[in-house]
Amino acid sequence: MVGKLMDKNWFSRFRFFCLFLGTIVVLIGCQTALANDGGGDDFAAVDNVWLLLAGALVFFMNAGFALLEAGFCRSNNSINVLAKNLIVFCVAAIAFLMFGFGLMFGDSSYHSPCRGDFEQKNEGIESYHGHFSPTREYNEFEPKSQFILRPENDNPLGYPSKGFSCLQRTFPKRSIASVFFFQLAFAGTAATIVSGAVAERIRFWAFFWFSSILVGFLYPIVGHWVWSEYGWLKQGFNFIDFAGSTVVHTVGGTAALAGAWLLKPRSYRFGYDPQEDLEKDEGSEALSRQLQEEPYAQRNLTSATLGCLILWLGWLGFNGGSTYDLKEVGYIIITTTISAATGGIIAIVATPVKALWYEILSNYSETGKPDLSSLINGILGGLVGITASAAYVDVFTAIFIGAVSGVVVIVGGELLKLMKIDDPVGAIPVHLFCGCWGTIAVSFSLTGTEVYEKTYNFLERLEWQMSGWLIVFIITFLVSCIIWIFIGVILYLFDRITRQERALSLQGNLLEKIARVSRQGIRVTPQEELQGSDGYWEN
Repeated sequence: MVGKLMDKNWFSRFRFFCLFLGTIVVLIGCQTALANDGGGDDFAAVDNVWLLLAGALVFFMNAGFALLEAGFCRSNNSINVLAKNLIVFCVAAIAFLMFGFGLMFGDSSYHSPCRGDFEQKNEGIESYHGHFSPTREYNEFEPKSQFILRPENDNPLGYPSKGFSCLQRTFPKRSIASVFFFQLAFAGTAATIVSGAVAERIRFWAFFWFSSILVGFLYPIVGHWVWSEYGWLKQGFNFIDFAGSTVVHTVGGTAALAGAWLLKPRSYRFGYDPQEDLEKDEGSEALSRQLQEEPYAQRNLTSATLGCLILWLGWLGFNGGSTYDLKEVGYIIITTTISAATGGIIAIVATPVKALWYEILSNYSETGKPDLSSLINGILGGLVGITASAAYVDVFTAIFIGAVSGVVVIVGGELLKLMKIDDPVGAIPVHLFCGCWGTIAVSFSLTGTEVYEKTYNFLERLEWQMSGWLIVFIITFLVSCIIWIFIGVILYLFDRITRQERALSLQGNLLEKIARVSRQGIRVTPQEELQGSDGYWEN
């Protein structure tokens, strides 16, 4: 009997042993880095090791997103959800390498100060994007400036001679390869946010192409405005976003909102009938009855809970890796953890309050029992809310930020229901709404006020933060809608060419026709929605 138990459990124990061994290796590596760090002017081993470790934690968040989305969606879509969460980082890596990193952190080609005296900082200069290509040829006597150079004795950081002087001034002791990997993990996170809001009804190739454009162009340009040394929001608005409540979460959440709005809800959610966009046929009524009977209950909250914990762990690297000063890492991790914990508590406490509110106002009865999905999203909302100010606020302010984030998640979910926007995992309240709150909450900063180059009172800071966030939201929403529509029309025409025609009901004005065509290009058919998108992969 004992032998059988050992046979069953040996692999599980072996995995734990490998995990323990891996932890020891990491600790030894960090100790070696500490021992070898001579504190030189050009290279700091500890800074680079921590940045790579933080980037690995952020990369691991992809596993958390995959488990969270698969747990919140129907089981017959789980393979499709997992595939999208895998492919999104593959797409992000190539798009960010080819276009995004240069546009985000490269020197601006039309502002000479970024390419001028390395030691000189020029105030009042505003740039809108970096250079377009990772390789640039300056003249016939100079070789091409490589994107990332292999470290050499005379160039331990691997920066090219031209093209990234502003980035090197921002990260004076970190290699360009370390910075690229860390920022790539951020870019992948922004694209993954979109996946949850459009789950169960988005076509795989529509998501594939949208992610490519988002990471290659839209996200990095917004990132340049906020995080580049001469970005126009940073310079003109003194806009502050420590680790990405606006750059990562608002951009991802806004792109998700645009996609969910154009896609319409899942079949018969909020009274939406997918057949209304199609010409009625003989089998449409039977299909409609089947879709109405298909429940949308959450399928695997065990997976979703594990995903939440993985995301929480990854967020410690997300915020902790964003600081330029390693002595602040411990404090940043504390404010991040406290805000997340408070967000979860407030979200779970708000469940019976919401039930009472419904009963008083609309005579609609809810159980009022604790809701695990609200707890999960409350924790994530607290993490998003503190992301913009984790290094600048005291612990009690972090509690306040997390508490408001928990309320924002609950209220935001109800707002989406009123707007009849279907978000299966709650990505829009968590990332967009809490991203907005987190950006505003920078105005409550009580410590670290030296991050502001000028002194502003609360109302002035609030004005700049709100203005910057609104600019990012409006531009991102409009551009995202254009991208979704463009992709939808192209895929619809491709279907027509390949004779997989979708007969549309083209009644209405021109905008309605365009919306229906694009929606049919990016949305799965009613038959595929009923059967689940996993059949595409199983065949």
